[in-house]
Amino acid sequence: MKVCCNPLHSSRRMMWSIGIGGYFRSKFMVMGLVIVSLGALFYSVEYTNSMVMQTSFNHKSSPKKKFYANRFHLQRDHLELLGSYAGRNDTVLATDIAIVVEDIQSIVRILKNISNTKSHVTEKVVSKSISYISGYETSIPDGYINRKEDEKYFKQNWNVPEVSCRNIFDGNETELKKAEDIAKKTQNATLTESDYIKLTEDCEKFRKERGYIMSPLTYMEENFPIAFSLLLFKDVGQAERLLRAVYRPQNIYCVHVDQKSPDDVKKAVQGISSCFDNIFLTPISFDVQWGTMTVLEPELLCMKELWEKSKKWKYFINLTGQEFPLKTNYELVQILQAYDGANDIEGTIIRANNERWQNAGTPPHNITATKGSVHVTVNRDFVDYVINNPIAQDFLNWTRNVDFPDETFFTSLNHNPQLGIRGSYKGEPETDPVLKPFLTRFKNWGEGIFDWPCRGMRVRYICVFGVGDLPLLYSRPELFANKFYWNYQRFALDCMEELMYNRTRDEFLGKLTFDPTFYRNLGFVKNKIS
Repeated sequence: MKVCCNPLHSSRRMMWSIGIGGYFRSKFMVMGLVIVSLGALFYSVEYTNSMVMQTSFNHKSSPKKKFYANRFHLQRDHLELLGSYAGRNDTVLATDIAIVVEDIQSIVRILKNISNTKSHVTEKVVSKSISYISGYETSIPDGYINRKEDEKYFKQNWNVPEVSCRNIFDGNETELKKAEDIAKKTQNATLTESDYIKLTEDCEKFRKERGYIMSPLTYMEENFPIAFSLLLFKDVGQAERLLRAVYRPQNIYCVHVDQKSPDDVKKAVQGISSCFDNIFLTPISFDVQWGTMTVLEPELLCMKELWEKSKKWKYFINLTGQEFPLKTNYELVQILQAYDGANDIEGTIIRANNERWQNAGTPPHNITATKGSVHVTVNRDFVDYVINNPIAQDFLNWTRNVDFPDETFFTSLNHNPQLGIRGSYKGEPETDPVLKPFLTRFKNWGEGIFDWPCRGMRVRYICVFGVGDLPLLYSRPELFANKFYWNYQRFALDCMEELMYNRTRDEFLGKLTFDPTFYRNLGFVKNKIS
């Protein structure tokens, strides 16, 4: 510890530095909590053997004194506690004192103690503070939950044995042809539904053999849980690979199995969910039919269940079984933090098919209907509005009479700013690759602003990705890609698994960093309802 001035002289400023490197923004200020005085909240710290503790500060040259901070100011490279010294009987000895902490571990400890109060505002702001400071850079060991213990998840590289995925992502035509030829001649040895039913009888063995990461890995990720819905009809093996890729114990997952799915599919998914505390099945199942309300109903049910089961998650992302992530969980968290509450929902009026709505009459509450994907990335308050607000319920009832209600409901709520939904878009509701990109999902429709060459095959206009599409997917800014078939050009999905695992490993080991600046500067982030 280095004291630069006498703390008993209030006219001078005392700086306490214990060496750190951290990250925060000056806008995050909050009252701590240990004692209450005149309605203000205070946080008390203690110095003992160069460690920051909770109750008092002990100066070696004078009797034990307490330091009470009435606010903190966390910037990119330090935490500044602002407050006063008190002696015995809490007699104020000096005011206008600043203590500077520059050690990440100590900062996180202080912030965690502050967040363990009953103040909702304090907990919310401090949680965000911890997320920023802990996740500033993966190469800083103190940002990890337990680096030494968690290294067990990354002892080996994940390499597809038959082809070079690196060469495939680089667009090497020789390697691409090799992968296509092998896939035509051999079958993918995927697990069957019966295999999953048997394997999940021993959950510990299942989690270990399937390679689930059972740690948040970093404080940043721990303090920013994400809620997911996953809708599937068949191909449990492919859906489980998606689930494994996005799984973390701090997140929460709602799974809907189609009502008409075979019994072995339902049993297999039930077995998988039984092995995790944070994966659950919907209490009822819908017979999902394309273009009808049954596409939207499972999403709404999952939103309701997720809302009721956990109060901690920050964002909701909906998935289907034929998708795969383009970002690691570490990257997802940084992107969603950069969104700062903004919702990423596709929207258009110009490209809308207005005949879809003509039989429903005028939308209620002066809402202008828009068209957009059912796939969304939305903050918790948006979900709250969807399931609890009477206006949302009125509009939902109106959409029951339109064609493709799933492509009307979420997008319209997000692009009518007069509703005041947090994170909704204030500008013109036109998805544009430059001004307002849609980054929740990468879909290659082969037309309009979603037109890219397809090296795989097109099924109902959408490109089912093959290995030739991987060079494009490698650098896409979207969060997830749709779609893959496990039994079509199998190395496409195999190499995506390899990429996500190895990227997660390299970020964890500090060999790779992620810069979310692009996402922070997006139009729908800067032009949102706060």
